Amino acid sequence: MTKRIEHLLKNSHLPGPRGNLGLLYLFSKNASENEVNECLSFYNEDLSNSPEEFVVMCGIVGYCILNNNNIKKTLTNIRKYASHSSWRIRESVAIGIQEITENHKVEILTNLKKWMSGNDLEKRAIVAALCEPKLLKEKSFVNELLEILNQITLDFEKIEGKLSGNQISLRKTLGYGWSVAIASLPKEGKIAFEKIAKYKNKHIKWIVKENLKKNRLLVMDKQWVERLLTTSKS
Repeated sequence: MTKRIEHLLKNSHLPGPRGNLGLLYLFSKNASENEVNECLSFYNEDLSNSPEEFVVMCGIVGYCILNNNNIKKTLTNIRKYASHSSWRIRESVAIGIQEITENHKVEILTNLKKWMSGNDLEKRAIVAALCEPKLLKEKSFVNELLEILNQITLDFEKIEGKLSGNQISLRKTLGYGWSVAIASLPKEGKIAFEKIAKYKNKHIKWIVKENLKKNRLLVMDKQWVERLLTTSKS
């Protein structure tokens, strides 16, 4: 085992409530191919809240950064991690995508849309990765994101009963993701969200109400939030 990987294990802050994200970013942005491969060699099905979990996270983010010149291959290879039982492993997929999106937005959207036909955790990864304020600077990109959010949200219209754990995870992410997109492009975002707010499905109504609680929307347009909250109750 190399010294840098030993350093990750010793300084992961796991087990514990928070992993060492500062170290994750520092390592991932400077990792060699051999170091990334060594990190990923720690992968297994049971990594929850362990130093090894942190090392795999570093490997996933490092892999994305190291291979940002081939977006299609990179997203294909990290897709399996999006469905891991560990929420931190799943989150590292979102972080990795965020790290390579800035200069590859068209390719990212094209290839991530393929995940929309996948499972609920893959859909969750799309929302978690793209609903990041630093990425939402271009109108065309946000408009594409709004359409993606619309499609994923409307999948809940088919569900009336109890949600599975994975569906709950997706719903929770949609419960804040919309607000990030709306705040970055208010006019178009509000129009798209108002259409969603008209649905009577209880899961969609939950998504609407959760987003309307977010301070970023209250700061953006408090009257609009209050009006939509009132109409959503009817």
